[in-house]
Amino acid sequence: MNKVLFVSPTVYSNPVPKDIQKKFQSLSKVCNPIIFAFSEKKFSSTIEGVETIFNKKNKNRFLNYLKIIYLYFFKIPKIVKNQNIDIVCLQDPITGFFSIISLKIRKSSVKVVVETHGDFIDTIGLEKNLLLPKFYKSIFNYLAKYSIKNADLIRSISEFTEKQVLNFGYQGLFVRFPAWINIDNYFNANIERSYFDTFNIIFVGSVTDRKNPKLIIESLEEIDADVSLEIIGQTPNLKYLNELNKLISSSKHSKKITMTPFIKSEELISKYLSANLFILPSKSEGLGRVIIEAQSTACPVLVSSNTGMVDLIIENETGYIFENNNKHDLSKKIQYIMNNYENALQTGLNSKAFVKENFSVANFEFGYKKLFDLV
Repeated sequence: MNKVLFVSPTVYSNPVPKDIQKKFQSLSKVCNPIIFAFSEKKFSSTIEGVETIFNKKNKNRFLNYLKIIYLYFFKIPKIVKNQNIDIVCLQDPITGFFSIISLKIRKSSVKVVVETHGDFIDTIGLEKNLLLPKFYKSIFNYLAKYSIKNADLIRSISEFTEKQVLNFGYQGLFVRFPAWINIDNYFNANIERSYFDTFNIIFVGSVTDRKNPKLIIESLEEIDADVSLEIIGQTPNLKYLNELNKLISSSKHSKKITMTPFIKSEELISKYLSANLFILPSKSEGLGRVIIEAQSTACPVLVSSNTGMVDLIIENETGYIFENNNKHDLSKKIQYIMNNYENALQTGLNSKAFVKENFSVANFEFGYKKLFDLV
């Protein structure tokens, strides 16, 4: 099997969660993997027979970027050479630039796969806690374009991210399959969903302008029915959080809008099961892992248009779509779902079957096997 170095700026907890250990185990079935990522502290270990190298994340965002640049430019080529790596999989085309250019300087013959997991360009432009986002966006555009044009193969997770890559002039091979998601626990959960006097809506994701939870609160102002909203996720942007809290305080539904920080998967499953509707109103999204989680529990879902999330939705069959960043259209869709809830429940059941067919562990393994065969 090919010896593959997976390079990612992702920060993993220590110990590595069982779900991620299962992912590593799946990768070991189709290649001989080495994982290069980040954690709260530096350590190396063997997990499910897979060699892992975790670098300590710097808490300062700017210093962490510098550390990534240094490691990607100097350490990755060294591992490639010393470990006789056949393929390097770079999870992000922006940070991946520094490994690609370093490997080129060293005239390495290693094959390079660039993975596009999310909306890697527009995301930075929507980061409101970042100074000069447009300046960073122009730089990141250049880095991503170089990485994509110099990749031997691109792995995309949705038609949306594939189109982004094509806009950079890429003319090579694609392999498309979604990011890892262990949906077994979601499928095995008992469905408890019913429509009581209060219509329960949940949002799951980082509380940021890109994910756009404010839009849900604004849309609910046009609804007089008894509704509740739970916003579940971390709050990395204090400015946005303050704006959100003010909006909640002034809402006519304020007493039934709650915020919950990040929770464990077992508790999150329970939240999906008891919700009448899941909404993800992201302005930009590569695919949306949480959509797949919600669908796995047969929860009806409502997502914004012009994002990778629409790959998961057949209107009125596996979910619903509203016009991106349009609170009036979102409000109309919520009311439509409330008034036609039997149909909504059926879309939930349909989407569960859709996810089971398309997002299994076997499909994930097959996607990488196909990728390694083609590169």
